[in-house]
Amino acid sequence: LAVWDVRSPEALQHHVLVHSGEALSLDWNKYSESTLCTSSSDASIRGWDLRNISRPLFHLSGHQLAVRRVCWSPHTAHRLVSSSYDFSVRVWDTSLADGRPLCLDSFVHHTEFVYGLDCSLHIPGLVADCSWDQTITFYHLNALAPS
Repeated sequence: LAVWDVRSPEALQHHVLVHSGEALSLDWNKYSESTLCTSSSDASIRGWDLRNISRPLFHLSGHQLAVRRVCWSPHTAHRLVSSSYDFSVRVWDTSLADGRPLCLDSFVHHTEFVYGLDCSLHIPGLVADCSWDQTITFYHLNALAPS
């Protein structure tokens, strides 16, 4: 992860190795201007505060293969959704209420890699994902079950 400040003579401010594998995805938290998360081929997800990137805010594990996409909810500050090559989508609560993030649910509704994922900006809780099995699935996180 490289953090640049183009207004500074020393434009490169920080350079941090964020995962042991390739970084595959990142997304800004819509409620915190300095918070983002990254996903990797090492099957992990990490949260970062750009004001102090010496260590991650959180580390999420649970996927068995590369995490292809992460997406913060545009409607719930601490809800994160991830899709993986293990055919699953996971819903996370990153609020650290018990000192660590929590996997709220995991769906396996595809027969191939899940490589795309997005949260609706207009309908709270609505998520769509797509897979190499040539299907797109829409579901509502409030119900925590695919439809």
